[in-house]
Amino acid sequence: MSEHDKNNPEPLKPLYDPVAGHAPAALVTGPTGAIGRVVCRELVQNGYRVLGIVRSSDQSARLPYAVVPIQGDIRDPGRWDAAITRADVVIHAAIPPAPKGPKDRAYAVREAEELAAILGGIATAVRKKKKRLIVTSSALVFEPNKDGWVTESSGYSEGKGYGIRQRRIYRTVQEQRKKGLKAIVMCPAYVYGPGGWFEKSLLEPMSRGESRMVGEGNQTMHYVEGSDVGRAYRLAIEHGVDGDDYLIGDDRPSTHGAFTRLVAREMGAPAPVAVPEEDLIPIMGEWGLEAMVTCPKVDSTRARERLGWTPHYKTIEEGVPVVVRDYKWRREIAPELEPFRLVQHRSWT
Repeated sequence: MSEHDKNNPEPLKPLYDPVAGHAPAALVTGPTGAIGRVVCRELVQNGYRVLGIVRSSDQSARLPYAVVPIQGDIRDPGRWDAAITRADVVIHAAIPPAPKGPKDRAYAVREAEELAAILGGIATAVRKKKKRLIVTSSALVFEPNKDGWVTESSGYSEGKGYGIRQRRIYRTVQEQRKKGLKAIVMCPAYVYGPGGWFEKSLLEPMSRGESRMVGEGNQTMHYVEGSDVGRAYRLAIEHGVDGDDYLIGDDRPSTHGAFTRLVAREMGAPAPVAVPEEDLIPIMGEWGLEAMVTCPKVDSTRARERLGWTPHYKTIEEGVPVVVRDYKWRREIAPELEPFRLVQHRSWT
């Protein structure tokens, strides 16, 4: 380097530059999933070119508006290597569908290894292209303190519920970071919104008059609305620091029962029936049941201070009515729309 270059270093440019000659490009795995679809929608609305990895033409038809399909398999990123080259950032939000039936801890360990292997392949491909990777984890990567809270400085999960999955995934991220991967890990609380567990496990059964909750519903939980999560991902791209992890949760923890009863009221469904845990274990498996009602209280101070993120829906009482109203609109007023297609919240129009 010349003396002139040393004295006049080129200014660092952010990944997202609103005055750049072209829009930044994001490549998203799992673009039709519960998190992937809200991330895609947020990026499209904010001027990004968004590419989505899909397995088939059927999945392409379910992509959020303006997302360009890239056919490929998340287990074989070499087949969509060119898409990584085209992207400024890769967002990994895909999780292969789980088989039906009860799930024990041995299943959870096998699944964790599979997900870590998938992430390892994607991270290696992204690292070799010198691109940036945004990894989807969850608040369960951290072990809560005696009061039930987690921060980004908390110890790693001891393996309760989805903690088995998340601690194994995070270990893969750390291994790749040591090799030079530029990565940010997003750790949301339980995300409710279009599609995913929220529709399949709550809204659809309640639309048939079936309302249930685990035991008396006293399990501590923390939730966050989907569009708020999408905005957090965008802000991580624009303001996040490589090597950082960001917890994402709304302003107030809740309980499994309070959340389920609120959803039932908004759906006009019967009050949830308390089902004893011992009756659910043969159906869900001991680990499957544990995963459903395990989530720490989330301190999202870092995301708020470093990314400038705050939830639009500060509590479940603010967010759930909007999401339920959107679900009813899609099913009752606009039945021609594909049920899992991301559409605009009525409050956003």
